[in-house]
Amino acid sequence: MNFFLPVNHSNHSYFKSAVSAGLFLLLVLSIPAQSETKQWSERKFDRTILSIDKDITRKRWNSAIKRSQKALPQCIALYSVESPTCILVLKNINQSYEKIRTFNPQGEQIKTAYRLSSDILGPTHATTNSARDYYYKYLIFNERYAEAIPLLMEIISLEKSRDNDEYQLMERYKQLYALEGLTENWPAEEAALVMVIRLAQEVLGKDSEDFAAGVEALAYNYCVQKKYYEYFQLIKEQQIEISCLSENGN
Repeated sequence: MNFFLPVNHSNHSYFKSAVSAGLFLLLVLSIPAQSETKQWSERKFDRTILSIDKDITRKRWNSAIKRSQKALPQCIALYSVESPTCILVLKNINQSYEKIRTFNPQGEQIKTAYRLSSDILGPTHATTNSARDYYYKYLIFNERYAEAIPLLMEIISLEKSRDNDEYQLMERYKQLYALEGLTENWPAEEAALVMVIRLAQEVLGKDSEDFAAGVEALAYNYCVQKKYYEYFQLIKEQQIEISCLSENGN
């Protein structure tokens, strides 16, 4: 995905603790009203989990969603909202929606799946990684850019500590640059662009489109911030011609 933006500055557009109370937990999870007033036995719950596993194996995503939504409040009643089993049920709901190429319409379940996974299972657990990725996509899709930035920063930090794939990091910093621009946090956008340029040079070289686009975007960033010394230094160093105009063209 190319996150570099148009370079015409006059009209450029930027990419636009675990819960404490049981009742509040149910509200946050947006759990549908139980169709069964009787509490399930552990045996019935276990049978349902097996059926959900079969649904997932056979790619019957709608059935997996329906069973999991019924099983979730029963799981919480039997164990607790912090139980890894209940977190897994919540993950199955969200992933099944993703498989049918949509987002869980109960958005709080997406957020809660990530928060609980991170708090209970740890930030590097496979379930947490999956929940974080899904939550990040959900926030971007719904144009909640400011909320997406901390998630992306966490993703970058984890990827740095894991395999340090510089090309992947460059792509992440391109996303970060776009998000910071959308929220008009120009100093943060500048910092992200500096990283994009450095990584593009290391991975692809100065002749690459990514490097050139990063330099151009940084020049416009300097213009927005009225950092004219840095602007002139950059265009002189890179031997490029970019007009630094105000928003009204003066």
